[in-house]
Amino acid sequence: MGIRVLSDLPAAVLREQISADIAEAHLNTDAVSPHTGQAMERPGFMAPPRAADTAVAVTMALSILEQPGIHPAGEALRGLLEAVREELTQISAASIDSWGRGISPVLQSVHLAALAPSLRPSEYVRYRITTKTPRRPTRTTQDIEQRARAIPTMFWPPWTIRLAPPEGIHARALAPVLAALLLIPDSRTSLDQAAGLIGDTIGGTEVSRLLQELDDLPHWQDIATALDRLADYLDANSTPIDYGRRRLLDYTGLLPHARWLEICRRTGTPPGTGRRERIARSQLFQRLSGLPAESAPDDLGGLDSAEFRATSLRFTALQTPELVHALQQEALEFLASHHIHDEPVAWQPPTTLLAGLSLPGPDPAHVDLPRLHQLVRERQHPVQYAAQVLGTTVEAIRHALDEHPAPATPLTKNAARATGRIRQQARQTVPAERFTQLYLDEHRSLQQIAKLTGFSRSVLTDLAKEYGIPLRGPQDHKRRGAIERDWLIEQYVHRRRTLPDLARETGMSPANMARWAHIHKIPLRPRGGASHHTALRTVDQAADAPAILRAALTGPNAWQRLERFAAALPYSTVTEAARALGIHQSTLTTQINRLEKDLGRPLIERAERGRRMRPTPYGRKVAAAAKRLIGPDGRS
Repeated sequence: MGIRVLSDLPAAVLREQISADIAEAHLNTDAVSPHTGQAMERPGFMAPPRAADTAVAVTMALSILEQPGIHPAGEALRGLLEAVREELTQISAASIDSWGRGISPVLQSVHLAALAPSLRPSEYVRYRITTKTPRRPTRTTQDIEQRARAIPTMFWPPWTIRLAPPEGIHARALAPVLAALLLIPDSRTSLDQAAGLIGDTIGGTEVSRLLQELDDLPHWQDIATALDRLADYLDANSTPIDYGRRRLLDYTGLLPHARWLEICRRTGTPPGTGRRERIARSQLFQRLSGLPAESAPDDLGGLDSAEFRATSLRFTALQTPELVHALQQEALEFLASHHIHDEPVAWQPPTTLLAGLSLPGPDPAHVDLPRLHQLVRERQHPVQYAAQVLGTTVEAIRHALDEHPAPATPLTKNAARATGRIRQQARQTVPAERFTQLYLDEHRSLQQIAKLTGFSRSVLTDLAKEYGIPLRGPQDHKRRGAIERDWLIEQYVHRRRTLPDLARETGMSPANMARWAHIHKIPLRPRGGASHHTALRTVDQAADAPAILRAALTGPNAWQRLERFAAALPYSTVTEAARALGIHQSTLTTQINRLEKDLGRPLIERAERGRRMRPTPYGRKVAAAAKRLIGPDGRS
């Protein structure tokens, strides 16, 4: 400390803080070195030759080092740093060691506390400025990877609700950002690396943007303290769930349709028209995997974010304790099917770690549950209404109902029991064989079967879904005006006649003719698009392709996507593969992403942190099937 005082502190500041006689004795430029006889040109870079110089150095250093703690000492040092440099930002955390060889960890902490106002938000978290002893990172890469395995991509709901402001930042958008930020304290991990470690559903840019918004809040210091406490807790305690493993599980078999219907029958829950089932499956996926519900595989009937937000609140209010328990058991059975027997479905760190902090969001534990249950059973849009009446956020109400669902009212229970009895009678009166005969063999409509059996069309619709009998669309009833596929291909594809022309000839509307083309899987002619014959050939070939490839054969470029995917696998990265194939990296990435979307499963594990790109087990099967079908000459 004395070195910097003697070498850098301006005279005006020194005169303000040191007694006048000592200051003037030190500033007397006529003093000469007793050893050299020359004026001191670099004061502070060798042993002071005079008692006055030593007095100045020691007095200023002790004004900092005698403070009662790290942060008061940091405040005292901050004034010295600002006097030495016009801008505090000119001094960084990385330059601390240049202030003296072998300075102690305590003095390093004082320097970091002094620099706190000039640090970026990520540095503020990284150096743990809110703790008693800020420090530069000590955790290894392996330590941070281990911490990441304990964190769900969608941060624990009660924590997200407490750390999210009621307005400005939506809790769902903030959840993966908080998960990534939890890898920053005491680590050298970048924001991009952190986002990748917790599931790669967002990028470092998004983390940085929302981090800046958190930094602008008056609660920022307490938010950073919460992250520090939680990081310390995860590092010191073993957690019961390995989310690193959960994120890689195959969820395509989660909550099959038959199991959903069975659960609904057992719990007296109306199964709905299909959307309710998709919501239940998506929420169960998020609870198990820790990933966003929108990331569920297409096989699960996953919903996009807008649809999920619009419908999941209603499902939350409709849940009963019986339904929640049944879904919990279904989740445990799913984990057991993947040889995971020692983990709960979900877990969260204790919110007692947040004690004493002033945080922007409400505490879900303070929601009046009896009043909440009353409200959600009385209103058509109960979650939003309950949040308004109880003076809290929608997310707090959602979490409270997920953890403590409202019991069904007696009226609802009676209606469910009555519906269950009707369905049971329908199963006995119209078993699967009878339904198949009436609907498929005799080609009767649901309305006709309803008149014949006395059950409503909605009950028969649910019965058909339960039996796995596909229902006919409107176009399937026009048997009298059926259009043969071969004729339509000859007239529309080969002779290039228009749909209106063909419709006039057969006495139907152009829209109905277009529906027949759709039924026969004949692609309509695009404007300026690929060859009609090429598109048709792809559709025809899909029927003859191995089952594993059929979902990917959805257009004229399908074979090219499969061929390039298979050719890319021997290379270390997508960029390297694209260079070898003579195409741009973004083109190859887009084609692989399209394949993964069509097939509903990941095909490759992207290269990262020194690990080369490699196919998933499913990707290897797809590549092998594609190579067999395409052949050595590159033609299908």
